[in-house]
Amino acid sequence: MTSQLHQRVRKTIDRYGLCPPGSHVLIAISGGSDSVALLFLLRDLAENGKFTLAGLAHLNHGLRPTAERDERFCRDLADRLHLRIAVKKEDVKGYARGRNLSVEDAARRIRYDFLEQVAAAFGADRIAVGHTQDDQAETLLLKLIRGAGLTGLAGIRPRRGRIIRPLLDARRCDLR
Repeated sequence: MTSQLHQRVRKTIDRYGLCPPGSHVLIAISGGSDSVALLFLLRDLAENGKFTLAGLAHLNHGLRPTAERDERFCRDLADRLHLRIAVKKEDVKGYARGRNLSVEDAARRIRYDFLEQVAAAFGADRIAVGHTQDDQAETLLLKLIRGAGLTGLAGIRPRRGRIIRPLLDARRCDLR
């Protein structure tokens, strides 16, 4: 039996062709509620779907006081669920300084490079990230505040290359 949330995520996956039959999905996991919910939802849906979980990837940005605890949590969760996990620690602030980037931009670049590397190593053709409907609304609002015109107001895409966002139609409060 599936919940309404499972059904909503399944509809998003089907509508945008995010996990076609035979696909192998790597899940980006931060240790936060959105990515953990993504893991459990995709694990449940993979059992009845036609895709498999290739494993997990966790990037320790070293930016938050809880970074080490988050990393341990992700490792333990992968172990309990019998899933492969790749973990990497990066000096995001140093990377940003050396390239004259904001910390946020540096973190995003490092994270997506890492996810692509792990996907290749794990044989994954999809990389699921935990962006939600709330993230979509925040993105549009920030673009509007920054003065983006109509063409610049595009939101987060459900799929971009290997990156998929199965939670875009789910609200953060529903995931929690």
